[in-house]
Amino acid sequence: MAQAYPYPYRGELRMKQDKCRASAPLDKARIWLDFNELCAVDEKDGAPVYLFSQGDIVNDSQGADVELREGMEASVFDGDFDGDGRPDALLADGIVIRNFLEGYPQVKWLIKLAKHGEDCGSGAEYVYWMSDLR
Repeated sequence: MAQAYPYPYRGELRMKQDKCRASAPLDKARIWLDFNELCAVDEKDGAPVYLFSQGDIVNDSQGADVELREGMEASVFDGDFDGDGRPDALLADGIVIRNFLEGYPQVKWLIKLAKHGEDCGSGAEYVYWMSDLR
């Protein structure tokens, strides 16, 4: 996870964490999520929960600043490749939640993924590929 740093935002000094920009076009602006940072599973519905950000401000795949808030919906991506080595981003949507895990005191925000409801070729409930949208 990238280091957070002080950042002037709307007249205040806030903490920002830079996220990766997309190397290939996405379906919409999304925030980078490291899908290797699974940290919990929601006890109520079994949804995966990931470490998301150390700061309140992140940038999306197009470089725009996004202010994270409790309960906000966020679309996320991570770089991936198909079987032929072509870029095929992993995609998901979720809800931003304040970190409740004691084992990660440096992390301020988590993201709980939502079931996507798409009829995707991957068959996955929470994560799908860019190619599934074509």
